[in-house]
Amino acid sequence: MTRRCWLPSLLILIVPGCAHVRRTASDVVPGLALHFEPAAGPDTIVFQRTITRAGQDSTTGTRTVVLQVVRSPDHGDVLQVEQRFPGGGGEIVDTAVAELPTMRAVAHRSHQPTRIMRFTFDGGDAHGTVMALRPAGDSVTTVQQSLGGPIFDSNVIDLVVAALPLAPDFATELPFFIYERGGRVAMPVAVRERATVTFARLGPRDVWIVSVGVPGAPATVWVDTRTHAVLRVRYDIAARALSFTDERVTPLHG
Repeated sequence: MTRRCWLPSLLILIVPGCAHVRRTASDVVPGLALHFEPAAGPDTIVFQRTITRAGQDSTTGTRTVVLQVVRSPDHGDVLQVEQRFPGGGGEIVDTAVAELPTMRAVAHRSHQPTRIMRFTFDGGDAHGTVMALRPAGDSVTTVQQSLGGPIFDSNVIDLVVAALPLAPDFATELPFFIYERGGRVAMPVAVRERATVTFARLGPRDVWIVSVGVPGAPATVWVDTRTHAVLRVRYDIAARALSFTDERVTPLHG
């Protein structure tokens, strides 16, 4: 690893010993400005998760998202997004950190039942470690992947989509980080339609329905046109003949 400012959590960004000269935030895609208005304090959002197999739906717990703005000496205000959801026979806890207002990825940590991943994104590269957790003994792999420039974290695809300047016929291509696919992955993003959709807890809402070309798991994101909140996300995984859907159950602000 070329960067050694690791601490047990991604709040490493606010530790003075890891401070660098503060950089000016830059758009991940030049000329594409994102709009994100963080809450004044920590904001907790709960999504109900449903898995569909062969046309049969089954409820499989929740995805809890906690958004919080923290101060980084070398990045200014950054958005910290912690997510907890079922996976791998247990619970997965992902924490992503992104610059504001650009949503440029700064760092990521993932604690899964079978592995722990830690990455920082700096100078167009991803640096980090992947620890495999095995009964016979853990193993650690050092990671350095060239990203070719700034990037978004794939763990916050829905938040990035909601922050886009969505409009009829809007379409673009965004780079997201996926470690397992070599780092930088370009994904087409397009507004499919604007419609009124009824949600189980929130009732009828006017939404943008947006498609995202996630490799192997194309996604659809429902974004409230008034609040820009993510109301539903669905991933379709053809290779496993299933899809899973997260639908917001937390009331909307305002």
